[in-house]
Amino acid sequence: MLFKAKASPEEKGELTAAFLPGFAIHGAQELMNQVPQLADLDAQDRTLDLLFETFAFFMHLANRLAFRELGAQQCSGFSQQMLAAVADRLMKSLGASYSSVQVISLLRDKYNERENYYGQFRQLMPAPDQPKKNTVLWEFSKVIFDEFVGTDDTMDLILVDHILAMEIAGFLGQMKEVWKR
Repeated sequence: MLFKAKASPEEKGELTAAFLPGFAIHGAQELMNQVPQLADLDAQDRTLDLLFETFAFFMHLANRLAFRELGAQQCSGFSQQMLAAVADRLMKSLGASYSSVQVISLLRDKYNERENYYGQFRQLMPAPDQPKKNTVLWEFSKVIFDEFVGTDDTMDLILVDHILAMEIAGFLGQMKEVWKR
């Protein structure tokens, strides 16, 4: 065979799940390291909540790109496989601290909740000369500060954008490679 067959949507979901956890975990760690209010999350469960939020954010980015690249019908297979594979990888990294059923259920619920919420916003990120408001990244920043700090100070929200910019750029670069397969 001269040409390799293109990867199926499910295979692309699996490929995405191979690198997505690294970006989500590193993003959550950077937020906790660089945002003083997040550095002191008081309980392991709150840290896990932050981790679920970052996973849901990166999975939403991947799903949005999949919808654009694959269309609505094939996007479903991508999303289902990505979610299952990401949950499996997250479970392995957490070890025996949590039940797999609990982690998968919590991650799926958070992903579905954020998929519905972030889906309301057309732009992922603002153009250089445009305001950040009403973009997915801005809304993620609002979720983080509302959920974990109880504020919506604009400077705090801009800080989250700045902290995650490199993670998002790296993630989008990896996603480009997935679409080439």
